[in-house]
Amino acid sequence: MKEELYRKEREGLIDAEREAARSFDKAMITLSAGALALSIAFIRDIAPHPTKVLLLYSAWGAFGGSLFLILLSFLCSQSGMRRQRHILNECDEKGIDRRSLKNRWRKLISCLNWLSAIVFLVGVVFLAFFVGCNLAGKE
Repeated sequence: MKEELYRKEREGLIDAEREAARSFDKAMITLSAGALALSIAFIRDIAPHPTKVLLLYSAWGAFGGSLFLILLSFLCSQSGMRRQRHILNECDEKGIDRRSLKNRWRKLISCLNWLSAIVFLVGVVFLAFFVGCNLAGKE
């Protein structure tokens, strides 16, 4: 009975982690693409002759970089899943302890996700400064 409860709780946590990862990926793509679109609309509608465009280009670079990093993490996830299947097969076929086989893709994917979030926040800061500089002159 106790083992069954443990197994169910563990499966629930794995499912929750999987859903959180999916939600994070979707949020990063949506936020980065939305920020790019918002900045373009800002230029078109509010500041057609912007100043401090280097801030804008930096924001665009950061948002593009964030998108690139999250897409790269998708590709690494596929490799990580293949490696994990290989680990499970090795353990099953040869009786190897799972802890002795490492899946380094997990660490890389985590780093890519964190970098994507950090680069996105850098883009937000650049965009905020750009908007602030261009709204200051409108008053």
